[in-house]
Order: sequence, then C-alpha cells, then structure tokens
Amino acid sequence: MTKKIKVGIIGGSVNNGWANSTHIPAVQHLEEYELTAVATSNKESATKSAEAFKATHGFDQIEELVQHPDVDMVVVSINVKEHYHAVKASIPSGKPIYSEWPLGSTTEEAIEMQQWVAEHQIPTAIGLQARQAPAIKYVKDLLKEGYVGKVLSAQLRVSMEGMGGTADQSTAYLFDRKSGGNLLTIVGGHNIDAFTYMVGDFAELSATTAQQYTQVALVDTQQMIEKTTDDQILVTGKLTNGAAASIHIQGGVKHQKGVTLEIFGDQGTIVLYAPKTIQFGAHELLGANSADAELQELTVPDDYYSVPDSLRDDTPVLNIAQVYRAFAQDLQEGTSLTSNFADAVKVHQLIDAIQKSAQTGERQYL
Repeated sequence: MTKKIKVGIIGGSVNNGWANSTHIPAVQHLEEYELTAVATSNKESATKSAEAFKATHGFDQIEELVQHPDVDMVVVSINVKEHYHAVKASIPSGKPIYSEWPLGSTTEEAIEMQQWVAEHQIPTAIGLQARQAPAIKYVKDLLKEGYVGKVLSAQLRVSMEGMGGTADQSTAYLFDRKSGGNLLTIVGGHNIDAFTYMVGDFAELSATTAQQYTQVALVDTQQMIEKTTDDQILVTGKLTNGAAASIHIQGGVKHQKGVTLEIFGDQGTIVLYAPKTIQFGAHELLGANSADAELQELTVPDDYYSVPDSLRDDTPVLNIAQVYRAFAQDLQEGTSLTSNFADAVKVHQLIDAIQKSAQTGERQYL
C-alpha cells in the first residue's frame, strides 16, 4: 500500500463519546488510514479535538472539511437529524462517505441521499457494523453450509436498560419520535439488520409496539420530559426461505439484559448471546449440528477477523474497525464487502413496514 486514505470525521469531537470510542481508535489502529481532520460545532472544540487526536485540521464548518485536499474520505458521526445536511454538503466533493446508522431521520431522506450518491457514483458505507462482526459472518456461513439443515424458525430477543424511563440530557433526543433516532430505528435497525443478514429477509410480517414509559427522568438535570417513542417492539412473520421468525426488542429492562438469538433447523441448532446489543460484539456461540448432539461452544475461526489482534477484544471498536478495513478494500480494489446506502434504505423500508403493521394492525408483505 503506497497511499493512506486521509479521513475527516464530522462529529470527531472529544465530547462525542461514540466517535471518540469507536471511529477514532479504529482509524488510528489501521494502516490503511490516517486521521487528518475533524469538524465540530465550534472552532474552539474543533481545535481542541484535532490536537487531542493528532489530526492536522479542526473545522467548525462541514463544507471546509469535505472540500479540503487533506481529506480523501468523509465520516458522518453526528446526531441522525443532522445526517442529511452533512451528506448533502459532502456530495460536491465526490469523496467516499461513511455514515452512521440510521442514514436519515426518515426513509424519504435516506432515499434522497442514496439517489445523490448513485448519481455521482460515490462509494458509501453505512454503520450497520454487526454485518462485519466475526461471529455474525460465521453464523451466516454456517447456515449457508447447512450446519442446521433446513432453517425452521429463528427468534431474536433484545433487552436493554436504556430507552426506557431514565436517560441524561445528551440522549434526551432519543425519546422524541421526530428526531428519527429511537429504540426501533437505532437498536431495532442494528439488530433486525443483523438478523435478516444471517437468517434471511422477511417475506411477510405483523408487528405490535407499545409505550410503557410515558415520561423520562433526566438524571443529570433532574428534569422530566415527555416520551413519544415506543419501548416495546414485537415482530412475527415468515422469511423468504419459509422459516418462521419472531423478534422482541424492549427498553427499560432491569434484569436479563442483552441479546439471545436462537436458530432451529431440522438437523441442528445455533444459539448466539451478546451482553448488550448485537452490533457491540462480545458474542458467544453455541451449536449442535445433529439431533442427538449436545449444544457446544463454537469458536469463530481466525480468518473471520481482519483487524489487528490488539482490537479483537476491544468492543465495540472491533466491528467498526472491521467495517473500515472492508471499506478500504472496496475503495482500493473495487470490491463490495461493505454495506452501503442502498442497504440502509432497505432497512429503513423494513422499519416502515413494521411501523405500518403496528399502526394499522394489518400484515405487511414485502
């Protein structure tokens, strides 16, 4: 490799916990990349952040970052309601874009952004990083190879303490349906995308949603705010391969938190556990590939890891770094290893189908 990909991160602030703990260490650990610029909401924080991350440039205007010759690739890691403006500002530069999920506050925004990048033939990556998780990729391959035989059913359960009745000021926007970021779109988007990536797409579904918490206590400001988002999401349906499927995602849970995925076939079973949500890693796999076999631990082969050994146990950096490495190969070799804006639109549309079914009581056919 003769030339590093120079990265500019919109939202690359020392105060942005997500970018600070995932994107920046991922870029810094991979030889394909160099962090050269960050953009934040004001010049003081931009300068401070650039110095902290050893980036050459700190900007308070997105347009300055995307147009700068020291930036080859743009990363959008800001509040979802600001994605549309950031991506729109990036289009004239023609530079590759890696955006966090959700792509847009609405499906209409996501479709428009996909149309822009398609028209200008701009390579993209979307932050549905569970697809690059070694365990997720391994399960997908095991199913493809017939490890469980014919898949009969799959069920996913996700329980988390967040997204319920308590939060802090920095995450208060997640409880306003208009923001576009909530339990269904963020947590649901990541987990449902990983589910369908491994097991198969929905052919039809029915959904129920419920809001058990009507208010949220902000623990750092002692305020109570109104909540307009759901904290219970239930989906049942059939997949294109004929398997029955069920998903239950819930927020505000005090015990038994984490992810459990069970895949049952006519010859075997796969069980996946994760202590948080599926995109964060630290997965545990169990499997049995015959009716009379006991479930046993499955070890993910080394070739499913593409990042340095130093990142293997660093969650959630591992999966983000796997995305970056795959995207570097896409950019340099013309491959299509990374999920992109078109994949994001598909997930947005699936979420729309879930919402429509929950609102109308009608089964949706995809």
